[in-house]
Amino acid sequence: MPQLKVIVFDAMGVLYRFGDVQGRVLIPYLRAHGCRWTEPEIRAAYRSATLGRITTDQFWAAAGLPEEGRDADYCQRHQLTEGALEALAELAGDGLELACLSNDTVVWSALVRRRFGLEGYIRQWFISSDLQARKPDVAAYGVALSALGASPEEAVFVDDRPVNLAPARSLGMRTILFRSDDTDAHPEPSAERDPHHSVRTMPELVAAIRERPIRPCPDPS
Repeated sequence: MPQLKVIVFDAMGVLYRFGDVQGRVLIPYLRAHGCRWTEPEIRAAYRSATLGRITTDQFWAAAGLPEEGRDADYCQRHQLTEGALEALAELAGDGLELACLSNDTVVWSALVRRRFGLEGYIRQWFISSDLQARKPDVAAYGVALSALGASPEEAVFVDDRPVNLAPARSLGMRTILFRSDDTDAHPEPSAERDPHHSVRTMPELVAAIRERPIRPCPDPS
């Protein structure tokens, strides 16, 4: 098996605490500031923003929150996953290249990662609004691998949604399911049966990555 070179992390639900970023962060923020959009309208606008079809300024203006500084205020609501910095430091110390593939806007992604000091460990960030492709679109994974100069067999992909792991496996990447609030709230029985390692904490994640090759979970059926 080729030597492991690259770890590609999801952001929401892996590096950051809330996997259901719309339900746990964005929608409560909008409601607290008087937004009258319905939930489907919020989710549609969020999708447009994270595909690069509208800017974050246009998003806030359409939502009725046009005040200056809205991006930074909103991004204060995110929380880092416990043990994330320590895990990144350990894996970087192992000589692995760390990257992130996230469904987000480039503006919000940059504000949150700089707030937590993640750029000191993660060199390349692949953000859906810049790629104009959201996971699980396989094109997003291909762009990341190409930019990283890694073959799929040299990479591990970590995400909290089984549906986002499937394209990575189809390309030949090894995968780890990081169980977040969103994983447990929206189980996908058919996807859960696909082979991958499953962890719940950052120390477990580091241990799983260091098990080379990563062993698949037992089939629960």
